[in-house]
Amino acid sequence: MSENAQHAQEYYSPVENLLIHSTHVKQTFKVQVMLPARKKQEVTRFPVVYVTDGNFAFDALKSISYSIQTLERDSARFILVGIGYPGESPNAGAMLRCRDMTFPGYPRMSMKPPPILGVPLAEEGTKDFDGAEDFKRFIADELIPLIDEKYETVPGDRTYFGHSAGGGFGLYTLFTESEVFKNYIISSAAVLYHGKTSAGINYENYDFLLQDARQFIASKKSIGNTKVYMSVGTEEEFEPGLADWQLTSSFYRLAALMKAASIPGLTLIAEALAGETHMTAWPGAFVRGVKAVFSTSTGATPERRCI
Repeated sequence: MSENAQHAQEYYSPVENLLIHSTHVKQTFKVQVMLPARKKQEVTRFPVVYVTDGNFAFDALKSISYSIQTLERDSARFILVGIGYPGESPNAGAMLRCRDMTFPGYPRMSMKPPPILGVPLAEEGTKDFDGAEDFKRFIADELIPLIDEKYETVPGDRTYFGHSAGGGFGLYTLFTESEVFKNYIISSAAVLYHGKTSAGINYENYDFLLQDARQFIASKKSIGNTKVYMSVGTEEEFEPGLADWQLTSSFYRLAALMKAASIPGLTLIAEALAGETHMTAWPGAFVRGVKAVFSTSTGATPERRCI
């Protein structure tokens, strides 16, 4: 069979856009799903990668996922699921993410709406902050069962990717209910705050997620066969507006704490990405994180294509 004929047998399903109402969050979420390339008549089940901040990140991660799955050398094939909010603006999640990815103890920020069009707000009378537990329940109890029912998934083989507050939500889930995901890719998570927040509250070296990490370690809980990839950009420590979060130095503190704990069943990979800032670190974190959890030792022989 010719190379062109082989390619003709491969196909992609269109990205599906789902609107899913959560009773836990009292919010309708926009969920985007991309299946990997398959052969005609192929019957295969795939692991799933769930990503937050779908409005902002899904389109880029869709292309990246296609690239790294092409030969199944850099990554095994997987289903990509983006969790976002109704609306076409990349900024659609700018406010609601602050509700869904923050948890009790998170430094309180101002919820004043930004002067940006297309940014929905929490409904009047509902939470606008500290909603991570409800958001976790939406993912675990409502979204994952729907994805497992609708698509050819490998049950239980789920990976989480989140950046910034999304990275913090990933750590919160790891520390409170690690079994929701098999693997975690954590990019530029805030774990410490020192200074005055936009809500006018002063914090003194407030290591809120480091405290949660210590409690998790002290519980001596085994989390069998879980891979955690964590990264941060080396330049994030010095960026205007981010210095109070001490992202790079606190990353090293968290990585050292978790490595020293030798948590049973947990494989930890921690990297500082040279030269990357808060807004450039996440694509590399996704690629390197996916390779860390899905890398295959063998792959198809490279084909001759136009390059």
